[in-house]
Amino acid sequence: MQKCSKTILLLFLTLFFISSCATVPQIDSKEPTIDPSTGTSSVQEDLIDSARWALGKKTLVVDGRKFNMDCSGVVMAVYYKSGIDLLSPLNQYSGGGVQRLYGFMDDSHLLYKQPHLAPGDILFWDNTYDSNDDGKINDPLTHIGMVVSSDSQGNVQYIHHNYRKGIVLAKMNLLDPDNVKMNSPMRARYAEKGHAPLWLSSHLLNQAAKGYLLTEN
Repeated sequence: MQKCSKTILLLFLTLFFISSCATVPQIDSKEPTIDPSTGTSSVQEDLIDSARWALGKKTLVVDGRKFNMDCSGVVMAVYYKSGIDLLSPLNQYSGGGVQRLYGFMDDSHLLYKQPHLAPGDILFWDNTYDSNDDGKINDPLTHIGMVVSSDSQGNVQYIHHNYRKGIVLAKMNLLDPDNVKMNSPMRARYAEKGHAPLWLSSHLLNQAAKGYLLTEN
């Protein structure tokens, strides 16, 4: 009888843990959540809707304009779908798409750096890969994405182009930057033995930019 009771108890605990794990939210969800406490504007909410539209797509075409399937192409397509043209002003800047967008945001006085981010923020990272092939970690402005949700605890979801998975959601928390459960990997591993000292999204963030404020200029 005692052996039977132990078996029933073990079965109950097993079912409890299985059901608990099944409720854990997945970061690659195609329905980004919005924290109402952030007070998002209508432009930011539209950018979030555009991010939902872009998730998982294999091509990016908005009103007949085709965007590159890379990190800068994703951000520009999401913004363009929300009525903000980030592409046209870039002709006056040099470098790749990330560098040009950074220059445009800088000249527009929209860059900022703080741990609390907002939906619609454009994110600029450094050193996500060895862009100059010199074996050193000295590669500024190598990747961008866009915030799709944030909360008061610093938890952020962002959309970006992953070089292996395509257009996906990932996570970041600048208040807890070394926590691997709260910050997605960002620096590619293939070029190194193991991870570089700084490799999470929180480690490599350069600055954010409130690109959605361009509608007010």
